[in-house]
Parts: sequence; C-alpha cells; structure tokens
Amino acid sequence: MYIYKNLVTDDNCREKKNSIIRKLRMNAGLLDIYLICLANNTDTFDIIDCSNLKQKGYPKKDLLILGIAEGKESAVELAARLFVTFSAIYGREQFKKELFDNQNTLFRRY
Repeated sequence: MYIYKNLVTDDNCREKKNSIIRKLRMNAGLLDIYLICLANNTDTFDIIDCSNLKQKGYPKKDLLILGIAEGKESAVELAARLFVTFSAIYGREQFKKELFDNQNTLFRRY
C-alpha cells in the first residue's frame, strides 16, 4: 500500500488522518471511511470502502492512496476536487501517467 505524500482528506478525517493510516496498516476495521485511489484500469480514480480491505484476497499491496474521506458523498466530492487539482498541475490527460511514473518520489510505502 502506497500513500500520497500530500494526502488529501475531507474535514471530518483531517484530525484522524494518522489514526486511520495506522488502522489501515494494522488491518483494523474502519466503518464509513473511503479511500480515493489511483485506478489501474481506464478509470481515473477508485473509491474504495475500507471495509472491503478486511477481505482476505483483496489486493491492497499495490494501492496508490491519494485521499481519505468519511462518507460516500464526501469521497465523491474529494475525488472531483483531486481531479481538478491534478488536471491543473499535470494536464488533463497526463496526470495519471505522471503519478504512476513518479510513484517512488510522490508516494510512501506503508
């Protein structure tokens, strides 16, 4: 699991960010917490419910986590905000490729 160095959170998760990351590492259950991850397919982002990570065969080793949100609506808003931010920085078509290419410098392994 890789976490973006400038991890983006919603207002509800801002103070609990370190606790949530620690619980993710320990494979503890988190309710109503969603991860915004870079998608490996043609989509831009995946919004993953943290309760899915408790499944035994869930592929969490290669997740690239960009944001954490509490609640589904807040996660969708955060994903839209991330899309606009990354599009402005890297260009609309290139930001996903740039993030994958610079994974070693932009993400920390947990």
